[in-house]
Amino acid sequence: MTEPDDITLELVGALATVEGVEPHELDYSLHDYVATDAIRAMAETDTDDWELTFDVPDHTVTVDGTGEIRIDGVTVRESDAVQSDEIR
Repeated sequence: MTEPDDITLELVGALATVEGVEPHELDYSLHDYVATDAIRAMAETDTDDWELTFDVPDHTVTVDGTGEIRIDGVTVRESDAVQSDEIR
């Protein structure tokens, strides 16, 4: 599972990657479109059985309790579980 404080940074990084810009160059702030505190709170739970979908300009973003991030239906960041399996 992704660390709570890192999840919003991961989301911003994923959006910047899709946009082809650096995170600080995004034309919007994530917290203008989703309650980032709520995402952090969900990431702090003991379960990874959650998923959240929200819209930002020009994109639909989905993040889940495993840390997987999908933008417009395309996986931009795989879940921690998949990454851990690849390391083994």
